[in-house]
Amino acid sequence: MRAAFGVYILDTDRRELTRGGEAVRLAPKAFQLLQILFEARPNAVSQQELYDRLWPNTFVEKSNLHNLIYQVREALGDGDQTIIRTVYGFGFAFAGSGRGVSWQLIVGGREFDLREGENIVGRDTGASVRIEARSISRRHARIVVSADRVTVEDLGSKNGTTVGDRPIRSATELRDGDRIVFGSVPATLRAVRPATSTETVA
Repeated sequence: MRAAFGVYILDTDRRELTRGGEAVRLAPKAFQLLQILFEARPNAVSQQELYDRLWPNTFVEKSNLHNLIYQVREALGDGDQTIIRTVYGFGFAFAGSGRGVSWQLIVGGREFDLREGENIVGRDTGASVRIEARSISRRHARIVVSADRVTVEDLGSKNGTTVGDRPIRSATELRDGDRIVFGSVPATLRAVRPATSTETVA
């Protein structure tokens, strides 16, 4: 599951938190805490349940949980506590609401909105991402957007497709900020977040 809030994306499957495509360092216990709160959203989770899940069958100082909350808020730039909300006398809650992230492909300053499902990249007039360049085949590549991931696949083009510095041979998963080169034309995948405080993608 992938969630976006502000400039951050939380990927619970990859156990990864990113900001603008860059990894944000978060200790394993702090990440686990963030995941517990996120998965319970919008409900609050009691301090006792958090202790039981983070430190099962182990006695720990009460300050440990508050230290983890501080680490999570610090990583999220949540000084005003609008993402991780304190429920006084009970526990904590993830304050995100449920709106989706959409995706764009940026090619030479142009922004192409990617729809859910198949998006053909190429010179063909019916291509979702039409690129008029000599190194681009008519049906060069396919980008598939689904609920939980984005992939790109070369369609047997003459000049190939690379992700980062690696030529791809099969469907390859993409992340926010990835650089893709179709033939000799560079592009960047970008997650577009609605202009609200938080949004989530299931």
